[in-house]
Amino acid sequence: MTALTDFDRRREEIRASHDDGVDSWEIREADPHPKLDGFVDNYADYWERTGTFTSRRELAATRGVLIFVFGDPLEIVDAEGQALVLGAGEAFIGGAAETTSIARNLGAQRGMHIHAPLSTYARLVGAPAAAIANRCFKLEDMIGMEAAELGERLCEASGSEARYRLVDRFFVRRMAATEAAVERCPVDWAARQLRRADARRPGELAAEIGWSRKHLNRRFIDAFGISPDHFRRLARFERFSAAISAAPHESLAALAADHGYVDQAHLTRETRQFSAMTPGELRRRLHPGGGGVTHD
Repeated sequence: MTALTDFDRRREEIRASHDDGVDSWEIREADPHPKLDGFVDNYADYWERTGTFTSRRELAATRGVLIFVFGDPLEIVDAEGQALVLGAGEAFIGGAAETTSIARNLGAQRGMHIHAPLSTYARLVGAPAAAIANRCFKLEDMIGMEAAELGERLCEASGSEARYRLVDRFFVRRMAATEAAVERCPVDWAARQLRRADARRPGELAAEIGWSRKHLNRRFIDAFGISPDHFRRLARFERFSAAISAAPHESLAALAADHGYVDQAHLTRETRQFSAMTPGELRRRLHPGGGGVTHD
């Protein structure tokens, strides 16, 4: 990966906004630098002030999370029940999660969510994504003072574009530092296939790779901390939760059929497992305007 130069055609758009006089927020999404294609999906720069709730349920997901905090403190209780409190300039990182986590605002929030593949998060922390599965850790604890220095500069930056450029440079450096040591692995390909709406069964993917199903299962768990079968089911739940957020008035029976559940009872079992809620409760807890799932 070569040295980075700034570019002038970055796409930025408002992905979500809401203001009812009590709760308000805005999320702006932007593309990373072209040199980060395949390493970073996008950046989400956000702010929010809430009066009717302070906590959200962050649903189980195959994708990890990396967020820098710029505003008042944020408390995270991860899928294993471990709590972190982050102040301005701090960041947390987590891997795939098999159940709900809780995010609790301790004041007005500002920050940036860096969306990236699990393989990028693994390279960033220098460990398999399995090491951060179902957990959240302070980024500084994982990679040292470089995280704290970036966080300080992000807090001081004069606008979203300046923050995007700082994060561009950070990721180009970190990916270049590990590029020669990291080999593209068939389990990354398998994970991408298992996220697809038309995902094949793990045994078929193993055969295409040239492995036994047992070998794929072991390698997949070593890499991501989750079995391929469980990952496939979790990816289906991700698609369902995104669909019900986008169309909250759609019938549950139709959503179940659209996302490959045998029937509504099957959908209910899976939703309970991954969110500790029924589909109806999940729908009732959805906040308008892209506000996520309320906890309190």
